Amino acid sequence: MEFQRVSLAATSSVASRKLLSAPSLLVKEASFSPLDSVVKAEVSGVPFDKFLKYKTYEVGVSTESGVKTFRGGFVHGPGHHISSIAAMAFDEAMNPHPIFKTGDTRLSRSERHEPYVMIGGIAGRMDKEGASASKIVLAELAEEVGGEVVSGTFLPLGSSVTPTMPFESTEADAYYMAAVNITGTPYGDGGGMEVVDLIGPVMSSAQEAIVAMDNGTIAEGGRARAMFGRGFDAIGYIPQLGLYVHDHPQLAGRFDTLGLGQVLDPRSLVKGSKLPEAPPQGTSLEARINDVVCSRREETTLDTGTKMIDAVTSHAVNEGGTITALETTFANQYFQTDYDRAKVGVFFMDPVKGPMIEMTTQVRPALAFAPESPRVVRQDVTDLKISREEDAASQLGEQLKGEVFNLGSKTPASSGQTDLYYHFAACQVEPPISPTERNAFVPLSEAIRFCREDHGDAQTEALCERLADHLGWIPNLEMSVEEARRLTHG
Repeated sequence: MEFQRVSLAATSSVASRKLLSAPSLLVKEASFSPLDSVVKAEVSGVPFDKFLKYKTYEVGVSTESGVKTFRGGFVHGPGHHISSIAAMAFDEAMNPHPIFKTGDTRLSRSERHEPYVMIGGIAGRMDKEGASASKIVLAELAEEVGGEVVSGTFLPLGSSVTPTMPFESTEADAYYMAAVNITGTPYGDGGGMEVVDLIGPVMSSAQEAIVAMDNGTIAEGGRARAMFGRGFDAIGYIPQLGLYVHDHPQLAGRFDTLGLGQVLDPRSLVKGSKLPEAPPQGTSLEARINDVVCSRREETTLDTGTKMIDAVTSHAVNEGGTITALETTFANQYFQTDYDRAKVGVFFMDPVKGPMIEMTTQVRPALAFAPESPRVVRQDVTDLKISREEDAASQLGEQLKGEVFNLGSKTPASSGQTDLYYHFAACQVEPPISPTERNAFVPLSEAIRFCREDHGDAQTEALCERLADHLGWIPNLEMSVEEARRLTHG
């Protein structure tokens, strides 16, 4: 079984080597130079085989010195991938308002002492035979928020699927965007997990939504950040400025969607309107769900520190410590780890190009088994296992020569199938002197483009978006927010 890949230039900077050799981290990886193909991809076992599956593998990747063999395991659900939509409503001034859903319930979060019920994205598994990714997400839009797409505004956001946690899973997202009218009432998928009294649309301004995605208010905020970042770019809307580039020729000539094709001005297709007020919370038992109880819970030990959890659960209402479980039960499974992951953006500031971020050639072996054949050899920032017991930046700070800081809150990688969280950190370094080391750094705009063209992953793209905001930089224009404001205000 052979998967052909585009050849990439192998690089390894001093900054990366320092990160990878950090003694406080849980994993150390040997440096090598991968080439352009997977020469072997075999599943060696299936220690957990239910709704979710956990498989062990052996993958061989060609390198300059021969074949490098990787062994490990990955989790996946039916269909492997997820179809997700950056739905937007438009107010009377035609400003976009991201739409999310209430009532996102996850056992994996609850067992980490995180909220069981959160605001989540509009998405569905690509597990329906004969149904395309676009058809699945349109059905989810109606089921979860009662939404209907405005004609001419439904667009794919990228030509390939975007992995969500490529070390642990084959799962990847297919992203779409659309202007949406709320014309119906959410009715759910008929299963026990989605409760009609709990789900429904919630919307806010673009700026407020970005804050919510980055501070942990939105579940799986990393994936949401990547998707809505694409959505805003696709329509030429710059949240940092609160304006459309179409209205400012001095910006429009410089604006680049970074891999998403021609920019669309949705205002000729959409009729803006006063946005509806959020309905008050219901008083029924179902509307007050905030907890979960397990009537059965079994653990399957996999490799060191990881397990598959298989449970039968019920939604519950916890009022002052008194727990009332609902009658309906449903299966709940997830992959449990004893570590989290950190995306680390090592960067320097170039006086002309702005922020330059390190991206090196890396291997994600589990993707050899993913549908649609995403790249296994990818350009990415540093992605490390870290302890859950310490702050991400503090674990990395002693190992790097430069300022290390967190970029927002941690976020679940994929709370439907794991309790793994991603953390986001950055480290500013001095510009490398060596040409080899300097070649590992690319403009932040190029790093985002890479992610949209089958490199990095959703969490990498979220890191780049968060870093850009932290630095006051607009990658689509390759200029600072301050400079863009000067241009638009004279």
